[in-house]
Amino acid sequence: MSADPAFTGQRALLPALTPHLRTGETLRWASRPDVYSILRSKSALWWIGVPWLAFWFGVNLMGWLSWDWFTPFGLVGFAFIAAPLILLYRSDSTLYAITDRRALILHGGSKPEIVSVSFAQMDDEIEILPTQRGAGHVYFASNFSTRRRDVDHTGKIAFRDVANAEQVAKILTDARKR
Repeated sequence: MSADPAFTGQRALLPALTPHLRTGETLRWASRPDVYSILRSKSALWWIGVPWLAFWFGVNLMGWLSWDWFTPFGLVGFAFIAAPLILLYRSDSTLYAITDRRALILHGGSKPEIVSVSFAQMDDEIEILPTQRGAGHVYFASNFSTRRRDVDHTGKIAFRDVANAEQVAKILTDARKR
């Protein structure tokens, strides 16, 4: 394994990627999902969860609802509040990489998974769905099972919540041309 002289990713991720690269494969880019992008795009859940929980907590304090009824409604509010933090925790074990042959998505944690997409499997055109401030999702291949983590409802796979999505798309396009 070697890194391209023009490697633009996070060098600290190189040791974690080494076991997953093939002989002679050159790494061009590597990164993790962007923390701020995840929190910004999932903050709508907090805007739902906090008022929901406050409403049901207030109803319970006023004595209009017993604790037995508050518990299921309160848990829904807690779920909305906890969801962005759970997604943030799960993203810490995710690595994205572009080599001279393929794109890799590595998920560690309790359900390890490796997604490898060769350049031949990729779509002709890379799509970018911006989230905010340059971050976004970089869609690069179609016709995948929608049961996979990084696949949307149409079957397109993506690097999700990456910082500088435009730059990542350019690196992937350049790697495919070589």
